[in-house]
Amino acid sequence: MNRKNIIILLGVFVLLYFGTIWFRPLYTPDETRYAEMARELIVHHDWVVPKLNNLKYFEKPIMGHWLNALSLVTFGQNVFAVRFASALSVLLSAAFLFWLVARVRSVAFAGLSCVVYLTSAIVFGVGTYSVLDSFLSLYIAATLGAFYLAWRRNKFDWQKIALLALAGIACGGAFLVKGFLAFAIPGLTILAFLIWEKRWKDIFILPWIPLLFVIITAGPWSYLVYKRAPDFWSYFFFVEHWQRFAADVESQHPEPFWYFIPVIIGGALPWILLLPGILKGYRKKWKEAFSEPLMKYMACWLVFPFILFSASSGKLATYILPCFPAVAVLLAWGLERYFSQNEFKWFDWTVKILAGVLVFGVFGIAVAEIIYFAGLVPKSLYMRGEIFKWLLASFTLLIWAAFLLKAWRQKEGFVKFGWFTAATLTAMFAFHFIVPGVIENKKAPCPWLAQFKDRITPETIVVSYKNLASSVCWEFKRDNVYIYHKGGELTYGLKHAKTDRLLDQAEIKAMIDNPANHVVVIMNSKKRAAELPTPQFRDKENGMYFQEYNAK
Repeated sequence: MNRKNIIILLGVFVLLYFGTIWFRPLYTPDETRYAEMARELIVHHDWVVPKLNNLKYFEKPIMGHWLNALSLVTFGQNVFAVRFASALSVLLSAAFLFWLVARVRSVAFAGLSCVVYLTSAIVFGVGTYSVLDSFLSLYIAATLGAFYLAWRRNKFDWQKIALLALAGIACGGAFLVKGFLAFAIPGLTILAFLIWEKRWKDIFILPWIPLLFVIITAGPWSYLVYKRAPDFWSYFFFVEHWQRFAADVESQHPEPFWYFIPVIIGGALPWILLLPGILKGYRKKWKEAFSEPLMKYMACWLVFPFILFSASSGKLATYILPCFPAVAVLLAWGLERYFSQNEFKWFDWTVKILAGVLVFGVFGIAVAEIIYFAGLVPKSLYMRGEIFKWLLASFTLLIWAAFLLKAWRQKEGFVKFGWFTAATLTAMFAFHFIVPGVIENKKAPCPWLAQFKDRITPETIVVSYKNLASSVCWEFKRDNVYIYHKGGELTYGLKHAKTDRLLDQAEIKAMIDNPANHVVVIMNSKKRAAELPTPQFRDKENGMYFQEYNAK
């Protein structure tokens, strides 16, 4: 892989991750939550205590909100800015992966690994979605990459010290994103690797410089938040760590031990479809593969954090993202060996079957849409007004299938790989433009909310419900929204607020009955909306309710 190819790939992935993230509206609750928290940092000039709706929100430390706020300051308060930092973090994770693998193996293998990484479904999905996991993955990749390169240097020179310092700074950054996971993930990986390599002395020698720089990086904010909000650390440790790990609490997303197995399989699409060929690349070469220290390191990077995440009671699919640089390298090793051979039966069968499935999908969607437009069924994947999305989705699937068939017809292994990658990129470029409205309308309330901006003045009392509040705050640029009935993710902040902003049924009725109060209630519960008096104005769409009282 020459410099020209690297520049072309870099341009393609920059366009993939930045060029389309502006189109799809923000999804609730994650994206609007992190957008609003970053906005409130800027508005209140408070860069220490995390807040949502101007209430304490201690789910995570501050770094992710800093990065999002910097993006908002740079690009404005818009969809692109909200997702920019997440997308940049994934690209920088790939850069650290490339740096590590190129230094140890080769530029070609590093490029192969990064292509697999950046085109894996979960990496693309999280990287173009505003959550904190992409930031954590970046800092973990930098920590583990710098530490490994430092470990490889036999001489304890300034370069080794600098790499260990970089590992510590990155680990400190990871701590400021998600807390103590920043120590658990690299700690388990490095400990297991050093034991495997029988480098016992390194276990006691190498961690001290990184630890010093962790303290230097994370210490100042950790102290400041303790001084400003002494309850942060007790809540963050016992609720966000201990309860999430050990307690079967619904608010912490409890899932079974095996939860991440299908997540890794699905997250590694489309490359996991080539698993027969990848395993053939490994066949009779397992000892050769895992005699390499780098491959041992990647195995530890995948296996031990995976066990940690699986042992935790609380689980979300995005949590596994920091393992995916290792997944990419392990898959790339098998792919490299497989495509170096002259027999591609497994690959050819896979792409032909997949192309057939895609063509069948085009016809299946077409039949469903025709039945829907004929009035025979009430709903379909694409509704009226989404003909462009339907046609674009069909065209994308056909182009995807055509590229796969082009890959099948090639004779050279890495040319096949190139066409398979091009097919994947086609689907990813189109993704943001073809998401059906039946999905977006329920997950993205901001476009619906935007039509009511003229009905809300600075004097309007705005009331929302549970986790919809972050979308209301973001869209109307408010941080004084009242919450009706249940606080949801704002429960802790509401309990510790200076004024009572959690309303029960009697309190909200009294507020509405006062003719001096212009009240707007926005919620996504039919039951709770029915409990309120008849409004002067009401709008309902996709299970969301806008109710206005005492309009002036």
